[in-house]
Amino acid sequence: MTAVEVAGVRKSYGGRPVLEVGELSLGERELLVLVGPSGSGKTTLLRILAGLVRPDTGRVTLFGRDALPLPPHLRDVGVVFQGLALWPHLTVRGNIALGLDRLVPEAGDRRARVEQVAKELGIDRFLDTKPSLLSGGERQRVALARALARRPRLLLLDEPFSDLDARLRRETARLVRRLHDGHGMTTLLITHDRTDAHLLADRIGVMRGGRIVALGAPDRLHLDPQSVFAAEFLTDAAILSGEARGDGTVETALGVLRLREPARGRVRVSVRPDEVRIGAGPVRGTVVACEFAGGPWRCRVRVGDEEVAALSDAPLRAGDAVSLAGPETPRSALREDA
Repeated sequence: MTAVEVAGVRKSYGGRPVLEVGELSLGERELLVLVGPSGSGKTTLLRILAGLVRPDTGRVTLFGRDALPLPPHLRDVGVVFQGLALWPHLTVRGNIALGLDRLVPEAGDRRARVEQVAKELGIDRFLDTKPSLLSGGERQRVALARALARRPRLLLLDEPFSDLDARLRRETARLVRRLHDGHGMTTLLITHDRTDAHLLADRIGVMRGGRIVALGAPDRLHLDPQSVFAAEFLTDAAILSGEARGDGTVETALGVLRLREPARGRVRVSVRPDEVRIGAGPVRGTVVACEFAGGPWRCRVRVGDEEVAALSDAPLRAGDAVSLAGPETPRSALREDA
């Protein structure tokens, strides 16, 4: 069953378009991550799904129902906002239970539900504590518990890890994936961090200028990012320009590369660092810099007027002359983004 359908949705503020989504759907129990820079329209789309913003045009369907006439509390949606929106004068228990009386009339049932979700998230010992006395990670779990206490069919998460350090980000991201799977929800998470996306997503959507410019499984977008912007945002790939030839190849700074589909004229292709071999091949380059990031050394190499990234088992010095070999697998000609 399709859980979410968005069609022809547009939104402008003061005459300035901020969102234009022609078509987007989420399957039931799917976890979709939308990535993109600030101002790309991610939060606007989330707020439209939550019922907090009405689009100028378009259709939004949630679990087979037209959602636009429905107020937020009737959409069966749980939301975790980027700012968490915890009330400082309420305890953790009060924050989790906020608004739950609409769904669970009996006080005893509400109390049991709050305690159950707090235990699941490991914050049951803080139920009578005010949010100001909690760490950032603990406050994040309170906001998540409040959304889950509603037992929503659709969970919307807006930059849920933005205030957490690297270790807590990973821990909380894994917790979100575990909760998503365990509760059988459909989840839409928005972030600007590609690591979060690859760690969590069933599919990733890349947004720019209010539009979705690439959409697919994480591994698929890594190997074939579809557009120039998606390649730059999701990977450390070099974007190389070249003239497509009639035999299905393109001449680039890394030599002749094969194309997946025939193309004409000037095209751009992406080449990831792990696809470039140092010490082999006919291409000559000069090392610009080498950086260590916990694995192979990542080196930037100048080849003609282009700069490519390559992996090396040993550090190289700026100015070193090296030989390179480009990838053997076919490339897609990348779509230019408006």
